[in-house]
Amino acid sequence: MVDRVLQYIREHHMIEDGDCIVAGVSGGADSVCLLLMLLEIRKVIPMEIRVVHVNHMIRADAAEDADYVRKLCLANKVSFTLAEEDVEAVAHRLHLSTEEAGREVRYAAFEKELGTRRGKIAVAHNKNDSCETFLFHLFRGTSLKGLTGIQPVRDRIIRPLLCLSRSEIELFLQAGNVSYCIDSTNLEDNYSRNVIRHHILDTAVREISSAAVSHISDACDRMNEAYDLIADMTRQGFEACVTVTSKVYHIDRGKFLGLHKTIQGYVVMETLAQAAGSRKDLGTVHIRQIRELLDRQCGRSIQLPYQLRAKRDYTGVGIYREPDRPMQEVVLSEIVLSEEERAALTAGRELTILVGGHQKIEAKLIFVENNGIDFKNIPQKKYTKWFDYDKIERSIAIRTRRPGDYLTVNAANQRKTLKAYFIDHKIPQPERDQIRLVADGNHIIWIVGERISNYYKVSEATRTILSLTFEENVRQLSARV
Repeated sequence: MVDRVLQYIREHHMIEDGDCIVAGVSGGADSVCLLLMLLEIRKVIPMEIRVVHVNHMIRADAAEDADYVRKLCLANKVSFTLAEEDVEAVAHRLHLSTEEAGREVRYAAFEKELGTRRGKIAVAHNKNDSCETFLFHLFRGTSLKGLTGIQPVRDRIIRPLLCLSRSEIELFLQAGNVSYCIDSTNLEDNYSRNVIRHHILDTAVREISSAAVSHISDACDRMNEAYDLIADMTRQGFEACVTVTSKVYHIDRGKFLGLHKTIQGYVVMETLAQAAGSRKDLGTVHIRQIRELLDRQCGRSIQLPYQLRAKRDYTGVGIYREPDRPMQEVVLSEIVLSEEERAALTAGRELTILVGGHQKIEAKLIFVENNGIDFKNIPQKKYTKWFDYDKIERSIAIRTRRPGDYLTVNAANQRKTLKAYFIDHKIPQPERDQIRLVADGNHIIWIVGERISNYYKVSEATRTILSLTFEENVRQLSARV
């Protein structure tokens, strides 16, 4: 089995002499097998192996897995790094599923360990994982690319065990009398992939074909070969009928119609992706719109994601990014807390602030020294937030957006413009001028209903907490205090 993995590594040029290989080892069967394989292959291909174990802080017994991996590394004289991250908190903060957040956290830890070293990140996906990905994409709807399964190499990530099935891995460990950990969350049906694993793929193996995993894996390989051919034809088609001048991507209609219909769709997608700088949120509906526009009269145009516009001209369609529209005049009033109101807060009074329409904000100060605050129980409600009051430099303003507004987005207090935040979170243009903001000058303290700026988060060093609660559909409010 080691020879099979070595051959697979060489076939896909995964590891070179002297590489540093960062291996993600959870303690489960797959990752333990990965580490053991790398240790054997190191005898043939000289490499440095560094193990990273990520504790997602979801399971109470997760520390036992970390301890197991630590001892395994110690026994084999391999570098061990433990990364701990509250994945559920990350998921909440980034508006991701727990599964997606876990993936982000893991790969960030692996990248950090590899750093600037020459080498690769090795993860333990196997044939079954690739089959599950194939089925997941098939059920959810996908292009041909989504049916190619998991790739053996992607950028600096390698998957040496994709040539093995899960059952082969377990038999290998059993033959070597090697123990491993069992993640209880993998036995639950909380995630779509677990449902596919436990109820669909297993059923196919038991009741349709014992070789189902191998057959699906082979189909993925053939899909991958077909996709490579299509990708090559797409590059040729793009070069033949698309010109780029002054950030305008122009599709020549005559040359475009000479392409095979399948390749036409891929050329349009490639054109849109290059013009937008991303493929996210681009799909078949936009390909269809471009096709239809090519058959319409000169001068017609359509709006596309990423502020792109496609316009029909005499020879085809030009796709370009529209300039930013001037910001609409803000019609909602701005409210700035007066010195008297701030003094009232300091004196322990609660403020009721009417902020427009039937909306209000309740504000109060909480003095940490007098209240015995447990910072582990900071409110996580959408419309109730706590802030470090002492960090607010100017008078608090409640308003809508202005040019120059920004917020801080991480522990290093890196800035992101409010405009970039709205774009990243796909907040529709007409809604952006209606969203209430709590601001300290141009520094946004809170995008009401969304996130708060990292700079104003409370911490163990906070002495005075500003508590704000936003409410809608409030009637008969007449006073701010």
